[in-house]
Amino acid sequence: MGMVKNYLRKHERLEFILKKLYFGMHDKLERFIPSPLFLQCQYFLKTGERLNLNNPQTFNEKIQWLKLHYHDPLLNRCVDKWEVRDFVRERGLQHILIPAWGPFDTVDQMNAEMLPNAFILKLTNGSSFNFICKNRRDFNHSLAKEKFDSWMRVNFYAARREWAYKDVKNRIMCEQLLCTQEGGLPSDIRFFCFNGEPRVIAVDLDSVVDGVKTSNYFRHLYTCQWEPIEATIQYPKKSNYEVERPENLEDLLMIAKTLSAGFPFVRVDLYNVSGKPYFGELTFYHASGYQKIMPVSFRIELGNSISLRKC
Repeated sequence: MGMVKNYLRKHERLEFILKKLYFGMHDKLERFIPSPLFLQCQYFLKTGERLNLNNPQTFNEKIQWLKLHYHDPLLNRCVDKWEVRDFVRERGLQHILIPAWGPFDTVDQMNAEMLPNAFILKLTNGSSFNFICKNRRDFNHSLAKEKFDSWMRVNFYAARREWAYKDVKNRIMCEQLLCTQEGGLPSDIRFFCFNGEPRVIAVDLDSVVDGVKTSNYFRHLYTCQWEPIEATIQYPKKSNYEVERPENLEDLLMIAKTLSAGFPFVRVDLYNVSGKPYFGELTFYHASGYQKIMPVSFRIELGNSISLRKC
């Protein structure tokens, strides 16, 4: 599956067509398959395991339960890539926001001359609906318009029944493109937070090759003291290698705590460019609750960290 995804990401036209068909199909399925049945079927197809919604124990099972039962309207606001910026400001962290412009209803509303030299266009609702422009002079307006005209009609909620995305308006935003000192795209640092407490930190390695996001890469897991965790979430560790502890780790942890307070689970994604933290996004359903977590004891440990009592 990873090889197929990598192939598609290198062939934009084919990926665009298949993504359009995929979301169109799920939009139709939503009309006659109730969410509990849909999730039970999808969970089995994705994991090969039966979903226990009556007494969920593992991390992935509880993510499915949250889709069905945790419907705090604040989630709708926090998954919207534009609206969440106000949420970050309200928590006193406006200094970590990446400069952005918008929101727009069409690509035609944007004045390219007002945008930075390198930028990324994003659909404000959903995931992986992005258009990267590394040089404004090379901006392909017609291709961007074609893609976003299609993506604006996507019902992202229908594909995995992630309630936070339901009925959130699709819009377009422009964000300044962050780059490392070497000129590449930075990797994010992901904090798995439970009721405002970061418990696991994930760092992906070699996930972007030649500017293209791949599906075969490495993932290292750490405690909040930056001690390696001998477990995996879908992707293996890189042999004989450890990620250097960020010098500003305590600052990053404080940001994660501040943004995750009040949520039973949220993944806080941050960028750390030359020692300066930037906000990435808040994710309430890590990988939609379908990635393989090993060993089994770690699945349960993470599951035990999610309290469903107040949901």
